[in-house]
Order: sequence, then C-alpha cells, then structure tokens
Amino acid sequence: MSLENVQEQEQKSLTYAWFVAILLMLGYTLSFLDREILSLLINPIKIKFGLTDFQVSLLMGPAFAIFYTVMGIPLGWAADRFNRTRLIAAGMTLWSVMTGFCGLSANFIQIFMARIGVGVGEAVLTPSAVSLLSDYFPKNKLPFAMSIYSMGLFIGGGMALIGGGIVLTALDGVTWTIPLFGTLEFWQIGFLIAGMPGVLLAIIIFMVREPKRKEMATDHSGAEQKASFAVAFDYMWRHKKLFLCLFIGGSMVAILQYQSLWYPEHLMRAFEWDRSQAGRAAGYPTVLGGIAGLLLGGQYMSVQSKLGHKDVAVKLAFISAVCIGIPAVLMPIFESVILKIIGITIVKFFVAMPLIAGTTAIRMAVPNQMRGQFTAMYFVFVGLIGATLGPIMPGYITTYIFNENTEMLNYSLAISAALTIPFSTILLWISWGEYKKHVYKDD
Repeated sequence: MSLENVQEQEQKSLTYAWFVAILLMLGYTLSFLDREILSLLINPIKIKFGLTDFQVSLLMGPAFAIFYTVMGIPLGWAADRFNRTRLIAAGMTLWSVMTGFCGLSANFIQIFMARIGVGVGEAVLTPSAVSLLSDYFPKNKLPFAMSIYSMGLFIGGGMALIGGGIVLTALDGVTWTIPLFGTLEFWQIGFLIAGMPGVLLAIIIFMVREPKRKEMATDHSGAEQKASFAVAFDYMWRHKKLFLCLFIGGSMVAILQYQSLWYPEHLMRAFEWDRSQAGRAAGYPTVLGGIAGLLLGGQYMSVQSKLGHKDVAVKLAFISAVCIGIPAVLMPIFESVILKIIGITIVKFFVAMPLIAGTTAIRMAVPNQMRGQFTAMYFVFVGLIGATLGPIMPGYITTYIFNENTEMLNYSLAISAALTIPFSTILLWISWGEYKKHVYKDD
C-alpha cells in the first residue's frame, strides 16, 4: 500500500473516530439530561410525596449514585471483554425507560427504585466509552477526544436546566391521562419526555463498529491476556498512594459538581423565580463555563502531552481544586444575581477543567486490558463520594442543622463547599507527586 493510501485510510479512520466521539457525547448529554431534570422538580415532588430536603437529596444522590457505583465494577469488567457498543446501547435503553418510570411513580419508594434503574443503566456508559475512545484515537488526540465526550455533562446539564425549565413552565397545569397509570401531573410528563430521545440514540449506537483493542498485553504465545479484577486490584494496590489519592481527591472535587443540583432550587428560593428563570440562570453558566473548561483543559493536556509532560492530567486537577474553593463557597451567599451567575460560571469552569484528568491519567498509566476496570473503580469513588455526598450534604444540613428552614439552603451550600475543598486539594497534591514518579520511572 502506498504512503498516500495509508494516509487516506488513517484520515478516514480518524473521521469515523470523531463521529463515534460525537455519538458518545450525545449519549453522555442524554444521561445528564435524564439525571438532572429532577433538580427542577424538587418542589412538586416534595409536595406530592410529603418529603423533606434531605429525602429529596436521597433521590438526587444515593438512589442514583450507589447503584451507579455498585454496577460500575462488573460493567467495567464487561467493557474489557465484550462488545462495548452493544453494552452502551443496552444501558442507554434501560436508563431512558427508567427515567420515564420516574414520572409514573405513585410514591417515594417507586420513584426511588426508578432512580436506581437510571443509575444502573448509566453505569454502562463511561467505562465502555473511555475504552472505545482509547482504541479509536492515538495518545496525542485522546485528551481532546475525551473533552469532547465529557462536554455531554455540561450540555446535558444545561439542556435539563434551560430547556427543561422552559418546557416544565409551559407544562405547568397540564395533565395527561394514561391507562393503568391514571392522570399525570406536569412534572411526571416532564420525566416521560426526557426519557424518549435515549431510546432512539441507543438504536444508532447499536450499529457503531467495534474497534480492535490496542496495546493489549500478550502471553508467551502471543495471545491477548485478559486481566481479572484481582489482577487489576493488585495493580492498583501496588500503587495505592497514587490511585487512592487521585480517586478520592478527584471525587471530592466532583462533590461540587453534584451539589450544584441544588442551584436551581436555591435560585428559586432566593429570588422567588419560576423554573424557566432559574433554569436559564443556572443553565447558561453550566454550558458556557463547563464547555470552556473542558475544551481548554483538553487542549492544554493534548499540547502538554506532545511536549512530553506526562504528569499534566493530575497537575491540572490539582490546580483546578486550588482555584475552585473561594467561588464555590461565596456564590451561594452572594445577594446579587450577577455575582451568583458569575460564581456559577467559575465553579463550572474549574469543575470541568480537570474532569477528564482522572480518565486521562488512567489511560496514560494503566495497561489497556485494565483500563475499563480502572475507569470503573475511579467512578466507584466518584459515585460513593461525589455523586452521593454532593446532593446529600446541603440537604442534610438544611433539614437537620437548620431544622428544615428552606431559606437557609444558601448557607448549606456554602458550608458543604468549605468542608470539601481543603481535603481535595491536599489529596490531589499528594497524588500529583506520586504520579510523576510513576510515569517518569522509565525515563
């Protein structure tokens, strides 16, 4: 094959890789749309089921996050062995259907169980997506590809807030009557609408080509080795100071992302806004700040990787943890609308900057046959710490420290951030030092 043909084939492969990255980004977008639509529906759900802020935080956090986490390990194992596009399509179908069932729930237990189903379905996506992208892209393009994928977090969160706020405000007072389920209120209709697009995208992703796995370890006969969970765990434990500090430190930064689920409700309580106003005020900073942070962070890591700076991912995570502290604490207690919007934008920017640092660090420091499992282990920590404690801490403080004084949610958010930042900064600083030793050991 001539050099021109080789270059043409590589270009076609890269074009298809970007197509897959965009599809996966759309999937990630819908996952956060389905996950975060609840943040605009706190008050009607509280009224419908007679709940406290803390009980609502259980729906936002543990109901979703614990099972998202528990299923992450076996699904990461599956991503290292089975067809990843089929796994993603199945998971996407499950979480979309269960989002619809959130709207069909008749009591707290039923909506709690539906949120569990959303978590189980979404647990499929990232381990398989990271593994796919690692095989579709060369090392120097992977950080930027991962940043494109991760944009789905902020696009989905923004769509849930901006579009969801507009749609839910328009639906307020509308009812649907469905056989077997009776008359549904506007917030229940919102869940049904949110779940529909995921089923269609799942069909498209089902048809995506599964790439050949790269950089697989082989045995003496040349056959590809499959790493058991025991082998992957042993590898992590031999480098426990590095990975535990990275996973826990990164997860504590994620607390700030997940406590932002309370931002729309905070704005509605602080300024007596409707869902559309609060959705726009929280949604636009989410999209703009988040995407800017992701793109700049991803591009910075790509450039630094080309220059041979192997530690750039963890370095960026540490710098972001340092920068996010003050705006995360002050934003909730600002009385000015403008200052709140600026504060949310800054928080989302610095949450996004290191968002792909964990998965990029895994890609750079872990053998291929363990990456799905390591990614799953990372998201175990993100789930148990970030996605669980993020919503719970403000809800717990409001209900049990401030005696369900809902006007104190702003202080609950500020206290939660102040308790989180010092730990994340110290842990990521330790991890950065260990990571440099690990990736430069052969230089």
